[in-house]
Amino acid sequence: MTKGKTPASVPSKIRERLYEKLQDPTYASEYVNEALLEGDEVVFKTAVGDVIRARGVVNIARKAGINRSTVFKTLKPQTRTSFTTFHSLLCACDINFSTRPILSIKRAKDK
Repeated sequence: MTKGKTPASVPSKIRERLYEKLQDPTYASEYVNEALLEGDEVVFKTAVGDVIRARGVVNIARKAGINRSTVFKTLKPQTRTSFTTFHSLLCACDINFSTRPILSIKRAKDK
């Protein structure tokens, strides 16, 4: 390990790079979409939280018209959050929900 670097600083560098990438709406949209496709609410909330933190909680709360403390509560895994709240937060991050068809993959036995 190089001088001045501690193990604790490595994850923060990774987070910094992620947050930098999440400034791009296209990247952020793909990031959130991949989390949504996991089908796990905690994974989805974590991804949305990453985007919000990357862009500044206060800034996103203001753009979404939501109280800052409500945004922090929304990002907690145990908090039930409405679709409307997620929609407002994602729109404030310049991201919109979208759907796409599930493509069925033909297996060799199906042919």
